[in-house]
Amino acid sequence: MIKGRVLVQTSPSAAYNFQETLDHARIYVSEFEKAGIPKNRYCIKIMATGPALNAAKILQDEGISTLGTGVFSVVQAVACSQAGCLYISPYYNEIRTHLDPSLWPDVQDPALEHPFSYRIAQMVQAYKTLFAATGKEQPLVKNAGFRSYKEVIASSELGCHSATISQDLLEELKNLTPENITRPAPPKMASLKCPYAAHVPIPSPRLSALLSRHLDENRGWTAKDLTVDLLADGGKALDQALEKESEAARMVKEALDMFIFCEEETKKLIKGTALLASL
Repeated sequence: MIKGRVLVQTSPSAAYNFQETLDHARIYVSEFEKAGIPKNRYCIKIMATGPALNAAKILQDEGISTLGTGVFSVVQAVACSQAGCLYISPYYNEIRTHLDPSLWPDVQDPALEHPFSYRIAQMVQAYKTLFAATGKEQPLVKNAGFRSYKEVIASSELGCHSATISQDLLEELKNLTPENITRPAPPKMASLKCPYAAHVPIPSPRLSALLSRHLDENRGWTAKDLTVDLLADGGKALDQALEKESEAARMVKEALDMFIFCEEETKKLIKGTALLASL
């Protein structure tokens, strides 16, 4: 029995096409309605690009929950908030580390030492700032892209609310004992009742240095990004802001390229299966 929401994803090849993304999402909605599945039992994953998040905003206005995926920067996270997404999915390890394991930063204390940790910490802090300023509920963080159980545990300390975990890592976590865990235990899990309230200690206090990392290097996000309408003009403001952060832009492109490749391979498989069935 599946509890909570089922996640489905719009076509990655339409990530920069507003109308195609919206149309694909509405096909899902129509099929769920035919099956008698209510809106609170599913969530549609949409790539966190300017055009696609404009489609997500319309869906949210229609009561359709969305998840902004492929989030590698704070500006994308803020744009997902502006679109009204229920969740965002950052990728703790960028796509290239899954293709070439030698690129994976296998560190002892991922929460402090992993090169992506500061990005997640700053996304969480941005949401806390936005919640304090507006009172508007912010997207929950569903982290993904793990390569070790230590990264899964680190996600809770960074302030993530849930995670996408492979079967292999689930087995590893299941077999863990307290003495196997060498890193400090998080002081408190992220709260789902009031996730970004001031009293919720996320990110963990010991990670406070992450909140200012790379902010003074003339790259990435600034506090001004929290007030800019990133979805304006079809999302051009978001795409332009992302271009200024070359590392994040590269990670988005590589993720999208992989998603599109997998989509094409899946289409070939489906066509092949259909052909065999017709013989």
